[in-house]
Amino acid sequence: MRAKQFAVCDSDRGYLCMVQAYLQKKNPTDFEILVFDTVSKALLASQEAPFEILLVGEDIYDTNVTNICASKIYILQEDGLKGITGYSVVAKYQSMEKLLAQVLDEFALDDSCKSAVTGCSKNQTTLVSFYSPDRHRGQTMAAFGAAQVLADEGERVLYLNLMPFAGFEELFQTSYDADVTDFMYFVLNHADKLLYKLEGLKRSSHGVDYLPPALDYTDLLQIDRSSWESVMTLLLHSSDYTYVVADLSETCQGFYDLLRRSDAVYLPTDQKGICSQAMMAHFRRLMQAKEYTEITQRMIEFELPINWEQAEKNWDNMALSAVYRCVKGVLGRK
Repeated sequence: MRAKQFAVCDSDRGYLCMVQAYLQKKNPTDFEILVFDTVSKALLASQEAPFEILLVGEDIYDTNVTNICASKIYILQEDGLKGITGYSVVAKYQSMEKLLAQVLDEFALDDSCKSAVTGCSKNQTTLVSFYSPDRHRGQTMAAFGAAQVLADEGERVLYLNLMPFAGFEELFQTSYDADVTDFMYFVLNHADKLLYKLEGLKRSSHGVDYLPPALDYTDLLQIDRSSWESVMTLLLHSSDYTYVVADLSETCQGFYDLLRRSDAVYLPTDQKGICSQAMMAHFRRLMQAKEYTEITQRMIEFELPINWEQAEKNWDNMALSAVYRCVKGVLGRK
């Protein structure tokens, strides 16, 4: 099968070099990255092998663009004075991350663009889960800290927050137009475009990719067990991540299935709290009653350091925090 081609055509060679370097580094969905400084060169190349995506600079555009073979063409708009119509438009001068996200998200939503991207991943993807029956106290801090540890070690990490109230918009001072439930519903209907939707929706923090958590936890509750199983299978076998870190809660109907599929289940605990110990004992007893020995064998309990809450001041970079050092040791990373 030929490589999917992502082409950029622009007269600004400096811009072409910058875009090419970024795209090759990110390597979204295994595209072959092509750049052209004239429309005629792009046209000739597309006749030999059609492009999946083509970005054309507004200033270089001419009528020959209509003859270029591409599934979807975008205009890199500078001032909009040329009045080019009939194509999707993306602002040329913005962060490469935002530009790429917009391009791939629109590509994923365009039903006229067909592209199978669900082959086997290059890497063996490891699923690790974090869960605390103690009302999830410190769980998200530990899970996100672990994701940062893995990213700092050179792993490609996707973090999934499945908590009912994550508070990420306030913690990261940002806003989300869509969330993890939108991703799941889309993928269940368009499995062949999983990677495009993932690239278009994900955000990044300190080397960790993450999907925006659900705004309404009832949306999580409405996703059935088989759907969780299907989406997780696609993520583990069709993405290029080496680790998926799941921050679990009971709002996920695939809760037990995700625990079973996990290569390790990390349980942050509070050994000093009587209620915390009781809840952990309840959880262990439940696992035994259900005969989930495959889960109990992978469970790793650990206690967060004293004053772990201080790490909440630096969500974007937890490397200097006690929580980071704690989970680094728990993960067995030196």
